[in-house]
Amino acid sequence: MKKVKNFNIRTDVSYATDEGFWLDIDGNTARIGMSPLVQETTGSFVSIRIEDVGTSISRGNSFGSVEAEKHVGHLKAPMTGKIIAVNEKVLENPRLINTDPYGKGWLIEMEISELNELEGLLSGDDKVTAWFESEITRYEKKGWLAEPISETQRAA
Repeated sequence: MKKVKNFNIRTDVSYATDEGFWLDIDGNTARIGMSPLVQETTGSFVSIRIEDVGTSISRGNSFGSVEAEKHVGHLKAPMTGKIIAVNEKVLENPRLINTDPYGKGWLIEMEISELNELEGLLSGDDKVTAWFESEITRYEKKGWLAEPISETQRAA
């Protein structure tokens, strides 16, 4: 884990930056979860629905939906392939996405069928760190992230 501002991120995984997912890739298999920045800006997750194991999905199409304090919407597939595992624990307790995004909060595992799509992912410590820093700055400017409370504000 690497600390970038107030976020702990993994730089040893790849990111589908448009969809807001991290992908831990091993050959043609990927475990997929939500970026900590995305889950921070959507609030606490309260409900999640994911397509069944065996479902084939195309990149950009929905593989499920989520409901959070600040967002309701579809989960858009970062890759084309087939769902080979669904994290039942996250279906039972969606807050795992918030509390342990890289661990117990993963969503699905998929078998990637279009390996050329891997080229569109962001990978590498320097690139991931730079992207994450720029995204935090962009989110702060738009007011999508809460301002940290200073010691002076806390004492007031």
